[in-house]
Amino acid sequence: MKQRMTKRKSGGQQVYSDSFKILVSREYLTGKFSYSQLAEKYNLPGEATPRYFMKWYQQWESNLDLEVPQVVDSEDHGIKNEQELRDELFAANLKITALEILIKKAEELHGAGLVKKSGAKSSKK
Repeated sequence: MKQRMTKRKSGGQQVYSDSFKILVSREYLTGKFSYSQLAEKYNLPGEATPRYFMKWYQQWESNLDLEVPQVVDSEDHGIKNEQELRDELFAANLKITALEILIKKAEELHGAGLVKKSGAKSSKK
């Protein structure tokens, strides 16, 4: 994780990647590390940084609009329980977000639009 941050051209505040913020936040949520321990582990300026990551992560997660049925029929043992479904859905949304970030970074690096614009018309030759 050496390239987790970049400095802005004007100097000042460091900018951390979304994937790094997600990583630190998820580690905090495991309950194994405190904010200060995470700051030390990842060489962050202070415990305020992982605390900010956590607030950012909670807002990011709430914007995902996860919709999982509230009632799961547990009589059939072949059906996964609600927490397993939530975990799978969250992991899938995390993958989607990571891929979207990857595409965005590739577009910035190569200067070309990789995603097809909606409403684009095919050329007639």
